[in-house]
Amino acid sequence: MLPLQLSAEEALGYYRRLDISQRAPSLHPEYLLADAQRSATLIPRFLVYQAGDHFHYHAFQMEAVPEVGLFDIQSPYGYGGPVATTTAPAFLNKAWNAHCRWCQENNILAEFIRFHPLLENWRYFCGEALDDRQTVWIDLAVPDLMTTYTPRVRTSIRKAMKNGLRVEWCDRHSFLTSFPRLYEETMHKLAADQFYFFSPAYFERITNPELARLAICRDDNSIYAAAIFLHGSEMVEYHLSASNEAGKTLGATNLLLHEAANWAQQSGKKKLHLGGGTSAAPENPLFFYKAGFSTHRSLFRIGKKIHRPGAYAALKADWANRKDLAGNRILFYR
Repeated sequence: MLPLQLSAEEALGYYRRLDISQRAPSLHPEYLLADAQRSATLIPRFLVYQAGDHFHYHAFQMEAVPEVGLFDIQSPYGYGGPVATTTAPAFLNKAWNAHCRWCQENNILAEFIRFHPLLENWRYFCGEALDDRQTVWIDLAVPDLMTTYTPRVRTSIRKAMKNGLRVEWCDRHSFLTSFPRLYEETMHKLAADQFYFFSPAYFERITNPELARLAICRDDNSIYAAAIFLHGSEMVEYHLSASNEAGKTLGATNLLLHEAANWAQQSGKKKLHLGGGTSAAPENPLFFYKAGFSTHRSLFRIGKKIHRPGAYAALKADWANRKDLAGNRILFYR
């Protein structure tokens, strides 16, 4: 039996049937649809395998592989991967076998998954799972969040307040008048890869109020930082942010994260996931920055499954010979 291929509306029904602890915002069907705005070549797919009272839900982007007439599977930017209502090995084996049959029938070459660190949902994946890096999360059960921050973070937050900065939660329209430009300027200054730049259509979709809360940090005259936070039933995810040079000097992003944690706490959420660094190195500057907000760590893992080993090996050899680009990346041709 093959898994059922669902519409986004049908997928939302299954998402809402998951245990509340599994309803991470980056597993919400709307998140996958927003992610698909990154490129016209991405095809959102929602699959569910059901047996009795249990189901296995797997949502991903499908995309054509250059030159070979096959496709691959990727989780969306950030996190994704399958979830299920049970960890029973017999059920998961059946669900995985059904998934692999679907992949064969749909000409899937390879699969690359970025698992959610707080869900540890590699438990529902029967391919290979590989450790990647540590991420940081804030425990929102602590009454006074400021006490959990390092002295440098507390000092920065107080500096921002002293200089008259404040955080405002805003609607999509007002947020989109400032954030995309600020974000693009930030990425250019970081010399970021083109992968980290997003289209207006992406920003329009990802800021859906059902999925996102939008914040800016400003004073009476200027905006210094802004961020998108994705909210689920029990957790909030720090998704994208940007700041200008003045904002960095004044501690605008630190104040923004603190106020986001306060909002999430007051809303009854349990965790705010900040993510990890730009590499696995413990001294990575972005990881060091986020680590100032919490001592809690979670493991980010990636998953892979080569569904057509012969074709994959041949393509990798060809790319290595012709383009010297294969390297060690799972989807080396991307």
